Amino acid sequence: MTAAALSPDTPGRRTAVGPWSDLALHTIGWRAFQDLCSQVCEISLQRSVEIFREAQDGGQDAVFLIPAKASAAAIGTVQCKHTSDPAKPLRVSDLTPELAHVRELVAGGQADTYIFMTNMSVDAPVARALRAVLTAEGVRKPHILGRQFLCRAIRSSARLRAMVPQVYGLGDLTAIIDERLSEQSRVLLDSWVPKLKTYVPTRAHRAAARAIADHGVVLLLGNPSSGKSAIGAILSTIASEVPDNTVLALTSPRDFEEGWNPNDPKRFFWIDDAFGANQLRSDYVQDWASTFVKLRAAVRHGNRFLLTSRKHIYEAAKRGLGQRNLAEFADNSAVVDVGDLSVEERAQILYNHINYGGQTQSWKSSVKDHLRGVAAVETFLPGIAERLGDANFTRSLVPSEASLVRFMREPREHLIDTINALDPQFRAALILVYVQQGVFNTNGYDRDAAKAVAELMSIGLTEILDCFADLKGSFLRLSGSRWSFAHPTIADALTEILRAKPHMMAALIRGATVETILANCTCEHSPLIQDALIVPEDLDDALIDRLAASPDELHPNYMLFSFLIERASDTVFERLVRRCPGIFERRSWSSQLITYDPKIGVYARAHRLSLLSGIQRLWAADQLDDAVRHRLDLSFVENEEMVALIPPIRLIALGVRLRSHLLPDLEEHIDGIVDEADLDDEPVSHFKYVSAALDVIEELPLDSDGEALVLGARDNLRSSILVLQERKEERERQNEDEDDGVDWTSIATEKAPQPIQSAGTPNARSLFDDVDK
Repeated sequence: MTAAALSPDTPGRRTAVGPWSDLALHTIGWRAFQDLCSQVCEISLQRSVEIFREAQDGGQDAVFLIPAKASAAAIGTVQCKHTSDPAKPLRVSDLTPELAHVRELVAGGQADTYIFMTNMSVDAPVARALRAVLTAEGVRKPHILGRQFLCRAIRSSARLRAMVPQVYGLGDLTAIIDERLSEQSRVLLDSWVPKLKTYVPTRAHRAAARAIADHGVVLLLGNPSSGKSAIGAILSTIASEVPDNTVLALTSPRDFEEGWNPNDPKRFFWIDDAFGANQLRSDYVQDWASTFVKLRAAVRHGNRFLLTSRKHIYEAAKRGLGQRNLAEFADNSAVVDVGDLSVEERAQILYNHINYGGQTQSWKSSVKDHLRGVAAVETFLPGIAERLGDANFTRSLVPSEASLVRFMREPREHLIDTINALDPQFRAALILVYVQQGVFNTNGYDRDAAKAVAELMSIGLTEILDCFADLKGSFLRLSGSRWSFAHPTIADALTEILRAKPHMMAALIRGATVETILANCTCEHSPLIQDALIVPEDLDDALIDRLAASPDELHPNYMLFSFLIERASDTVFERLVRRCPGIFERRSWSSQLITYDPKIGVYARAHRLSLLSGIQRLWAADQLDDAVRHRLDLSFVENEEMVALIPPIRLIALGVRLRSHLLPDLEEHIDGIVDEADLDDEPVSHFKYVSAALDVIEELPLDSDGEALVLGARDNLRSSILVLQERKEERERQNEDEDDGVDWTSIATEKAPQPIQSAGTPNARSLFDDVDK
């Protein structure tokens, strides 16, 4: 092994340039530097290492052992030495404290090769002198590798950057990800650049890479501020390193359907908050139900997918998806809980955010002895650690362990206090973003809503807009011309603030966009929806005015129908329908299963409240009848309100037709499905309607012939699934999955950080020892 083990740059190789010629390695801290050196040995020098000695007090940094190869008995040693001083050069005297240990290693046969690896700059004369000293001590192969070597190793190896993703934040990201990003994705990832240097590869990071390697898709679940989006940003950046890859950051399943072409392989799709940011989006659930079929096909063409969601939102979505869910999500094989952090991971995340945050050095010094206690909090959240490193969120925080721990344990309460303590013009800026459905586009926004906020806060609109720049990076994020919240929890906190201030609620209902109201509000006396803003009964008049003015377009109509069946009280529902009887004639997106169609749901609720005409009832009954006859969709039979739309005589006729016509024709219907099946889909997915229909039919009173027909259909169903499975496997053997070029398996099997020594361990060095340097 030699110090020049790196291969030179070759044509076609992805190489970072420009500012990457020097990286701020002095800022990453001793522990992260130790992990970097370990990966440099594994990837650049192609030698595995084992930790021999952790960093200790007294200036001694970590020591690795290079195990002997099978063909040789010699064992090598790697000495890692980190400094927080960016201008410090390596001197010959820096090795003096280690010489006694070097002699011990030589005597023990563990220093045939000795590599001194540091982030200090190394001049050639100093390197020669140090090699001479090591040779005199009995080292046969001495190597001195400084900052220049490490920067070159990082610059020339995409795999090394993937294994130590924190380095993406230490240079110019645009030097690495260029034309393979869509413009939208470039803007989004560029906004993450300041945060990438704080990233810590966790078990969830490795599990996500494993799921992508095994299934081509992963769903990251976690509570707010648990780090889902950070993993998405890092893995998207890693994917962008591969030639011919394109990274697309999307906001909804409809974005994928509109933008995906089966002839475009090697795309990495990142869909943050896939089922809704703060609350469940029922339209997203229905879209995903149909989009998952295309997603499977896209994976087989070499595309990869990363979705994120809050836990409680996905749990609600999962109930709505039912059997239409992606198989890898339904069995949890491609689902990763990002909240499961080890103490070591928590500590490193906290270190990075304090180290790179905007706190003063004196503040860091005052809290560093308490940070171990913060990292020990079981409910630790990376997003809250980020706020702890930002002075905008800690102005009233006492630098004691009790206060710091409370900050981590009760994040929402502290965030509410922080927002309430902002100057009025800054609060107004946040409310302005809130009433624009969380996204304020300077090139085009609802001016009536903006005027309402300005009047509510008694502040000029120009003054409010001028505050956006001051909130950038802490409370707001800028992507192109679009301002949005730096994190969805800020919208959660604003919901709580507005809920507690009736005069603001009134202004919000009158001034917010109707889309904001439909997506974020729910009526008093309606079923409770987590994190929704409850509209008190005395604001029903104002709410009905806004609902009545909702535009008659497909998407707003879908949201309006969903609001009326899920969030409206009976009083609001009845008053709106009586005021706007034409609402029943509005067109909306249909749902794959009719039981989830919000327009049919509105008809069913109106019928229960005696608000539906006979003609309207017959139209709804026709839709249900058609779903049964043409799609075998009996999903509505457990919904009593929907069943009640079908007149009794017609319902009896439907049951007779099921027995006399549909049941005898089931086997022919199943054979037709087999003939037309798309092998990109899972075999069982083709028969979900048939299987559900059989479940319903079995509940009917059947004669012996009917029971025999059901049993025969069940047998045919099972054998047909096996036939499709065999066809699918045969095709996959002939045409193996395309690869996206990213070595996700290596990322998934990366070694986890070694446990941090406890404070009571003799000579133990605290991870936070240099956080204020």
